[in-house]
Amino acid sequence: MKKIIYILLGLGVAAVVAIVTLISLIDPNQFKPQLAEQVRKSTGRELVMAGEIDWRFWPSLGLSLEKVALRNPTGFAEPDLVRFEQGEASVALLPLLSHRLEIGNVTLSGAHLFIQTKADGSSNLSGLLKDATADASEPVAPAAPAPTADSKPWQISLQGVALSQASALVQDDRSGTSLRLDHLDLDMGQLATGQWVPVTLAAKGSADKLAFDVKGQTQIKLAQEVMASELKDLSLSGSLSDPSLRLDSFSIKGDRLALGEWSNLTLALKGAEVEGPQASLAGSLEGTLKGRLDKEMKLAELSDVLLTAALEGDALPRLQMKLKLAGFARAELDKQLITLSKLVMSADEALLSGDGTVQLGAVPAISFDLKGEKLDLDKWLAKSVPTTPAQVKESKPAAGASNTAANGNKAATGKSEALSAIEPDLGALKGVDLDGRLQLGSLRLKGLDLGAVDLQVALVKGLLTLKQFSATVAGGQVNANGVLDARQQPATYKVHKQVAGVNIRPLLQTLAQSDLLEGKGDLDVQVQGRGLSALALRNGMQGKVTLKLSDGALHGINLPEMIREARATLSGKGAEQVKEARKTDFSALTASFQIADGIARSNDIQLFAPALRVKGEGQTALVPESLDFLFLTSIVESSKGQGGKDVDELKEITIPVRIGGHWQAPSYQLDVKALLSNNKLLEDKARKEAERGLKKLLGDKADNDAVKGVADQLLKGLFK
Repeated sequence: MKKIIYILLGLGVAAVVAIVTLISLIDPNQFKPQLAEQVRKSTGRELVMAGEIDWRFWPSLGLSLEKVALRNPTGFAEPDLVRFEQGEASVALLPLLSHRLEIGNVTLSGAHLFIQTKADGSSNLSGLLKDATADASEPVAPAAPAPTADSKPWQISLQGVALSQASALVQDDRSGTSLRLDHLDLDMGQLATGQWVPVTLAAKGSADKLAFDVKGQTQIKLAQEVMASELKDLSLSGSLSDPSLRLDSFSIKGDRLALGEWSNLTLALKGAEVEGPQASLAGSLEGTLKGRLDKEMKLAELSDVLLTAALEGDALPRLQMKLKLAGFARAELDKQLITLSKLVMSADEALLSGDGTVQLGAVPAISFDLKGEKLDLDKWLAKSVPTTPAQVKESKPAAGASNTAANGNKAATGKSEALSAIEPDLGALKGVDLDGRLQLGSLRLKGLDLGAVDLQVALVKGLLTLKQFSATVAGGQVNANGVLDARQQPATYKVHKQVAGVNIRPLLQTLAQSDLLEGKGDLDVQVQGRGLSALALRNGMQGKVTLKLSDGALHGINLPEMIREARATLSGKGAEQVKEARKTDFSALTASFQIADGIARSNDIQLFAPALRVKGEGQTALVPESLDFLFLTSIVESSKGQGGKDVDELKEITIPVRIGGHWQAPSYQLDVKALLSNNKLLEDKARKEAERGLKKLLGDKADNDAVKGVADQLLKGLFK
C-alpha cells in the first residue's frame, strides 16, 4: 500500500512540475501579435487586446484575457464592432508539448455586438472578409518572431462557446428600425458534424416596439450540408409585447426537427390584445400537431392538428368563447397553395366540418365546402350582460298586457328609432376571393328557425354573388339569389327571393315585429338599390313584392263589426257593442307592391272573406313606417257567415275602411264621408225616404217644384 501511495504522490509531483515547467516556458502573450495580424489580414480591422493573457488555475487549467475589441471603421455610431470585458478558456496540457492549442469551452462575459447600416447603404460589415488576392499585394507588418527551424507552427482548436451577459444592437438607418439585445446568455458545445451538441439560450430585448424575453434549449447535430442538420428536444418559451398586443407567455416543444421527417409539436400561449389601458381581447391557446417539411422545402404538411382556445373580451361576438380546430393541412410552397382536409371547427355550440383550399397571392383565394348539424347564431352572438334584480323586475310586462305593449315604447307610441345613414366598410371584400358552400341541418337567426340550409357564395374582387340560398322556414320553402357589388361606393345590390307555402304570421312577428296577417301562402321579392345603411336600404330600394295568401286572417280589424257600425250610421242608430276578437277571416288575399323612393304602393289588394269582398289600395312609407290604405268592402252573400244577418241590409253597398298609423300601432276607422258620397244605392234610398217624409209632412204641397228643389239641394249636400 505504501508503494502505491508513493507512486501516486510521485505522479502528482511530476504533474505539478510539468505544469510549472510549461507555464514558465510558454508565455500566452506571445500569441497576441500573431492573432492581431491574422485578424487584420482577414478583416482589415484592428483587434485590440488591452489586457494581458494570463494562465488560469481554477477550476481547471486555462487562459483568461480582458478588454478585447474589434474596431469599426471611422464614421459609425459605436467604435467597436464586437467587444467583451472578460474571456476565459480551458486548455489541454499534453497537446501543448506538440504545439497544439486545444481550447476547451470559451466563456465570454460582457460581450457586445454592434451592426449599423447607414442611410447611404454602407455597413460596418462591408469588407469584413477581404479578398485573399488583394491582401497578398499589401505589405505585412512585422509579426511575432518566426519560429526557429526546430519549432513547429501552432494548431488551434475550439471545443465550445458560452456567452454571459452579452448584448447586441442592429441598427438600420434607412428604415429607422433597430433590433436590440439587452441581455443574452448562450451556452453551446463544440459544433462538430455528426455529433449532438447541447445549446441553451436566454435573450431579452426589443425589435422596434416589440419587446421579447425568450428562453430555450435544444440539441443540434450539424451535417456537411447545413440544410441536413437536425434539432431534437427543442423547448422554447418566453413572452412578447408591443403597444397593441401582449403575449404573456408562450411555449413550443418539439421532439425532433429535420427536413423530410415528421415532428411532434406542442404549443401553448396566453395573451391579450390591448386598446388603451385595458385589454379588449384576452385568451389562451393550447394544442398538438405533427409537421413535416420535405428536403426540397417545397411541401409542408400538418397532421393530427388539435388546437383549443379560450377567448374573452368586448371585441368578440359574445363575452366568452371556446374555439376548437382539428384537421390536416398541406402547403405546396412553390405553388403557394394550401389544402385543408378533414377540418372540424367549433365555436362554443357551433360545429362545422369539411374541406377547403387557400391560394396565396396578392389577393388570396379561398374555397370551402362545410357542413354542420345545428347552428344557433342568436345564442352564439348574444352577449351576456349582467342584470340587476331591479332591472329584471322592470323588464317583466304587467299581467294581461297586450302584445303591442310588450313590444316596448316603439310599438306603443308608433314612433321609429332614427335610422343610421353610415355605410358599412366593405373594404375587406376586396382583399380576398371566395368560392364556397355551407350546408346546415338547422339554423336559428334573428328568431327564425331555418332547416335544410344550403348556401353557395362566390366573391371575386369585391363582387359578392349569392349563387344559391335555400331553406325550409315556417312550414314552407325559401329560395334566394343575388349580387352585392362592393367595387363602388356606396355598394349596389340586387336580390330575388321566393317564399312558398309558408305561414306568414311568424315571419312577420320575427322580422317586422308585426302580427297583422295570418295565413299560408307565397311571397316573391325582387328588389335592387344602392347603399347598405339602414336609411339607404329603405329610401333607395326599388323593386316589386307579390303576396298570395290563403285561409288566413287580418288581425287588429273586424270588418263585420265595422259593417254593423256602417249600418248604424246609415240608420241613425248607435251600433250595438259586441265583444268580438279584432280579426277578419279570409279565404284568400292577394296583393302586389311597387317599391320606389322609400314608398311601397299597391292598387290591387284583394281579400275574399265569407260574405265579403274587399278591394284595397294605398301605400306605406318605409322610413317613418306609416300606413295609408283604403279598403272598400262589399257584401256579396246572404246573411250566413261572419257578421250575421245584419249585413243583408247592406248588400251591394260599398263600405270604406281606412287603415293608418304606424306599423306597430295601426289605426282602423270607418270612412263615413266616403261611405255617404260614393254609394248611389244609398243616395236613391235616402231620396225615396226623404220624398215619403215630405209627403207625409206637407201633403199635396210636397209635389211643388220649389219644395222638391230644396229637398234635392239638402240631399246633394249630404252626399258630398
